[in-house]
Amino acid sequence: MTSGIWHLEPRQVRRWYEHAVAASFHQPGIRAYLDLQRPQVTRERLREAFDHPRIITEVLRASTTYSGVRQRAARADALRGQLAQARDRCRMTLFLPLILVVLLSWWVADVGVGLPWWVGVGALVTVAGYGGVRELRDAGGRNNLLAQVQTAALFMAQAVRAFDAEMRLMRWATRRLGLVIAPVMQREMTRLLGPDYESLFVARSHEGLIDAGNARYWISTRAEAALQQKLDQMSGGAIAICGPRGVGKSTLLKKACQGILKGHPDRHFHVIVQTPANYRPEEFLLSLFQSVCRNYLALYGRQPRAPFLFRSRARTAHWPRRLYWSSRRWVQLLAGAGLVVLAIQDRVRDLADGAYRSARPAVSGWGADAWEWAVTTWHDYPLLTHGVLGAMGVALMWRADVKSWHSGRPVRRLVRDCHNYLDLLQRIQTVGTSTSLGASGGGLTLGIGRNRGSTSRNFTYPELVWEFRTLLTRISAAEQQDNWKVFIGIDELDRLGSTEQARGFLAEIKAIFDVPRVYFILSVSEDVGAAFIRRGLPARDIIDSSLEDVMVIEPRTLPESRVLLQTRVPGFTDPFVALVHALSGGIPRDLIRYTRKVTEIHRRTGEPALAALARELLWEEAAQALSGFRVLLAHQEGSARSAQTVHDLHTLVSLIRSADPTGANPEVEQRIIHLAHMAHHPPHADSADPADELGQRWEEFSCHLHFIGTLLEVFARRNYAARKAAYTGPTKPHGDLQRLAEARLEMTVSPHSARKILEQFRTHWALRPAIIPPATQLPAPPVSGLRPDTHVTVPGSRTL
Repeated sequence: MTSGIWHLEPRQVRRWYEHAVAASFHQPGIRAYLDLQRPQVTRERLREAFDHPRIITEVLRASTTYSGVRQRAARADALRGQLAQARDRCRMTLFLPLILVVLLSWWVADVGVGLPWWVGVGALVTVAGYGGVRELRDAGGRNNLLAQVQTAALFMAQAVRAFDAEMRLMRWATRRLGLVIAPVMQREMTRLLGPDYESLFVARSHEGLIDAGNARYWISTRAEAALQQKLDQMSGGAIAICGPRGVGKSTLLKKACQGILKGHPDRHFHVIVQTPANYRPEEFLLSLFQSVCRNYLALYGRQPRAPFLFRSRARTAHWPRRLYWSSRRWVQLLAGAGLVVLAIQDRVRDLADGAYRSARPAVSGWGADAWEWAVTTWHDYPLLTHGVLGAMGVALMWRADVKSWHSGRPVRRLVRDCHNYLDLLQRIQTVGTSTSLGASGGGLTLGIGRNRGSTSRNFTYPELVWEFRTLLTRISAAEQQDNWKVFIGIDELDRLGSTEQARGFLAEIKAIFDVPRVYFILSVSEDVGAAFIRRGLPARDIIDSSLEDVMVIEPRTLPESRVLLQTRVPGFTDPFVALVHALSGGIPRDLIRYTRKVTEIHRRTGEPALAALARELLWEEAAQALSGFRVLLAHQEGSARSAQTVHDLHTLVSLIRSADPTGANPEVEQRIIHLAHMAHHPPHADSADPADELGQRWEEFSCHLHFIGTLLEVFARRNYAARKAAYTGPTKPHGDLQRLAEARLEMTVSPHSARKILEQFRTHWALRPAIIPPATQLPAPPVSGLRPDTHVTVPGSRTL
């Protein structure tokens, strides 16, 4: 590096600055861009940029600790200059070197053969005396000796200052300067790359995609704050969470039950159960009952008891520990009570004094002196001693924690009852008794026998509901003493099938929802949430009477998706976030799924550019959609009439899969857009009625292709950043990239409405209309009976 600014800074600063710049190349965020092997961004180009006086001044001024380090380095440089000047004033003589040679020789000889000390002293005095007489006999020699001594002193001071400055510069460069250089280097790389900076895939870690369910990647949203506000205004009841599949209902349910909706965790007793599709209500309640018992036993460190035939006797090992803790509490209680009685009862004090007098002959030494002092203090200061003994007694009784003995009994009874409930719910118990009487005599025997037996039976459903409500009420009352809440999470209610099945399920289990101070959190489908929202209409149903409230979770917005993905995948830039956000509609599960696809394509192809990755991803989506619709057509009645359409779709799939994704292919994209514009019925179909099932499926399919084609024109083109800046902004709402995600969600409601959103977006982004491509000759796959050079024609005006 060469720059015209370093003459203004201390000498050592430049070397450590260059070291910090080189070390910054190894930071993950910088190395990811350097590994792209782009000619605009190389180590040499970055070194040149950081050798510019403007960058040097910016970096050094941005470091808050540089001024102190610079002062110390400047002092070391000043001493170095003084040392050079003092060295120039010195004249080389043999006096001091000769003294050093004598000292070194005496030390070597002493180590080797062990000379007496007086030998070394004598030799040193002789040499110093002879050399000193010759050196100091004139004024010039005396001045030269003084200059040499000053130079030696400056050398020692400069060495200390230089070492201190070097150590401080090293710490500053390795610990502080790198933090300042990193953002400046990111900015310079942005400048060197130009508009393509954010259009390059440089994700540094994918741990958030591998371990998607890890709680450390959970992001707080508006829905969490809204749910917490609803819970704070309730003393119990059932709240349902509804939304599209994959929107995060299960995650929000877990966070609510585990008490981590706020910034700090709240302690809750919670149970979370899943709802398989074929559960009957009584079976579900039986399973929930057992889960509550197991979790409550686990809360107090207990395990469910094994059956009698397999029960272990190892539990007796806990008796000594229980005996130790109980005896320790009893000793504290009795000692405290004794001290209190001793402080307030005169007869007890007289009894203690008599015991002392009878035992005094056996006590000697310091024990007698201590006891004498205590008795004297007892009689001389009665108020003080009474107060001290009373306070000590009360403190011991307080530490015995008598209240917990009483308050712990309900918990112990609950633990015992949980064991009993598990026995009743899991096993059938049989008890039998037998009685017999007999007499014999003269060869004649008479006997009477009687047998009795009883077998436990399963709870009926009303009994099961009553027992479960009773247990939950007792648990909530016990946990309320520690300011704990009871949460029951019922997940996956939207897997029950139809809305009618969910209504029937809620009708059966609604009796357990009104337990005081017990919160039920349910995840339900959008249909159940819509039914609750319509509760203001004259018709009321079971959903209205079962739930206290319904929490609707909306898909993530583009800024929320950006936070989610950049937390899980550091370095995932905004263009890629916009791409996967549009494909997923803001559904978190699909966001992670499409992000995994992007990383997979990047690893497979090694291409970091947005256009190439988006083209490969969207072509895969289009090929999968075409293949799926081909299968649907093949299973329709009269599939022979749609054989040409199936064949044409197969040809387009082959064309997509054989195309090179590294470069634009207008023909493939135009065929996709043109096929998407056939919104009423598939080509070659005999029925033109869009109301039939095939017509509806074609509308959904063609709208999906229209959506993919629009994404291709937005993300698979060059100069994405310039086009985004031109077509988006506060005054252009229809061109906002969030509209693509809204169109993706609208396709599940109405393909026609989704088309209108897409057309508005295409108009504001000035996207070209679909052009019917000419017929294309494609090489046919080798088939028996045909020559290898046979071609098939794909008529663009008829089919695609």
